[in-house]
Amino acid sequence: MRSRSYKYYFFLHFEWLVLAAALLLMAFIDPAAQRASFCIIDRFGFTFCPGCGLGRSVAYLFRGDFQASLAMHPAGIVAVFVLLGRIGHILKRNKTYKTEMNNEKNIHTAS
Repeated sequence: MRSRSYKYYFFLHFEWLVLAAALLLMAFIDPAAQRASFCIIDRFGFTFCPGCGLGRSVAYLFRGDFQASLAMHPAGIVAVFVLLGRIGHILKRNKTYKTEMNNEKNIHTAS
């Protein structure tokens, strides 16, 4: 029975927690710091990567520097809204799922 509850909580909470953690990490990084890149495309020696600068763009956005955010990556603002929208959708789904499970449980106990 315990393994089922772990699977249940994993199903309900893993994705939104990962997305929220990623958003928070991007928000708190220092966008001006020069660090080694985690980009796989950069590691293979390619000069163009469509995603490079996205994390720093989000960091600038959370600091209120919209011009620097747009200069770093134009999709940074869009990425924040997409991530927040997905987190909201998952939380709404979880609420609906819990309600349906409770209703189903009530139906079975009433029988």
